[in-house]
Amino acid sequence: MDLSDARRQVEEINALQLQPKYTNAIEITTPALFNRLEKAVVGSNSNGTLPVKKCLSFEIKCRELDIDELSGLVLEIEFPLDYPSRSMCHIKAIHNGNVNGDASAKITTYLESFLGCESLELIIDWLADNKTTCLLSNNNNDASNNNINNMVGKGECYILRYNHLLSGPEHKKEKAMVDTAKKSKLQGGLLWGTPGIVVVVPPSTEEDAKEYASDSRDIGKRPDGVEAMHLSESALEEAGLGGLAQQKRGGKLQNMDTALLRTACGGDEDLLRSVLGVK
Repeated sequence: MDLSDARRQVEEINALQLQPKYTNAIEITTPALFNRLEKAVVGSNSNGTLPVKKCLSFEIKCRELDIDELSGLVLEIEFPLDYPSRSMCHIKAIHNGNVNGDASAKITTYLESFLGCESLELIIDWLADNKTTCLLSNNNNDASNNNINNMVGKGECYILRYNHLLSGPEHKKEKAMVDTAKKSKLQGGLLWGTPGIVVVVPPSTEEDAKEYASDSRDIGKRPDGVEAMHLSESALEEAGLGGLAQQKRGGKLQNMDTALLRTACGGDEDLLRSVLGVK
């Protein structure tokens, strides 16, 4: 190992550790080797070689850099024997205990144009500048395309769950709910029982669903929220919740039983349980 490289490695690490903001961020994982190199270069101006075969390594803990987005990221870094004069440092990104090859590759690619230079401050600056994207997979575009494809033929519906909804004219709160839905021309279906479910379907919107939830609370029937779910448009048609069936009802909610709600879910039992709020 060239003494000049050993000197530059030691000075690079020491320079960072002397800065209070980096003191706890860097942990040397080969402390005996670091101490040996440090002793060898102190007061030496020669350019000889050192009989060293092991590489200096350490970790950068991003949670100590005040970068909240990367609090679970640790960089394992190794200085090759001829770093920085003739090679780059080796980087392995570990996020929440798992190797993140994409982050490792991004940082390495960035450093390629700085061959021959010290890298640690460059790495830290790059992390700060790319904190929202450095952990993203290069396959995210494919995933996004898959998500878009999965949404084809589906409509965004809104689920309101009630502790119970009881059918019959004697149940005045429930009757008021039905009348309010008809007055506002809310489109969808209503499942009586425990739990009670209202499924709001297009062309009614999220705003319509939230307004109906507010009206329900005023009536005295409190839903547990408004949850968006994507249901198959063809399944909604088959269940009588969409298209021509809606037009014929003129804004009246479709009475449903569990079998009809299952049809609206395309026969998907997991989706049915999600709509019902059953785990």
